[in-house]
Amino acid sequence: MSSDLREKLIQLGQSNQQFTITPGQDCDLYLQHSIVDAKYYGIASKEQVKKQYAAKIWIVDQERTVKYREIIQEASSSAGVLPAPKLSFQKSAFKGKVLFKKEKEVAFGFKKPADPSSFGKVYQYDFDVRKIRDPVKELVESNGWKFEQILTNYHA
Repeated sequence: MSSDLREKLIQLGQSNQQFTITPGQDCDLYLQHSIVDAKYYGIASKEQVKKQYAAKIWIVDQERTVKYREIIQEASSSAGVLPAPKLSFQKSAFKGKVLFKKEKEVAFGFKKPADPSSFGKVYQYDFDVRKIRDPVKELVESNGWKFEQILTNYHA
């Protein structure tokens, strides 16, 4: 029964420190994982980086299948004054099926502006999509359902 599976998936999101699973707006469930969300300062700049992994989940009773669509969003911004005034902003999004994604990153900067003593590591992450997707897939399949990654939103 899909309501049992739905509850088990929500419980998985509550018990897992890596991600949350909540009721969705245009899907049955929505998985969310923050890869990095950091604000810091360069020598004469203010920096921000944000990366998020999410998945829309549909539970299709007739097929006993869970449809899973992945979303990766990234945004970064930088504003500085040296060597010349500069303002930049980048934003990207991927929606569909992620076959493989593994990345590590570390950044150093200042936690407070104009405070040399605040220099240090401002963020570090190690992201592997399998660490997020696999627990969901294993739960779905262990309950006798099929797990299917899809490229576009599911419409019944």
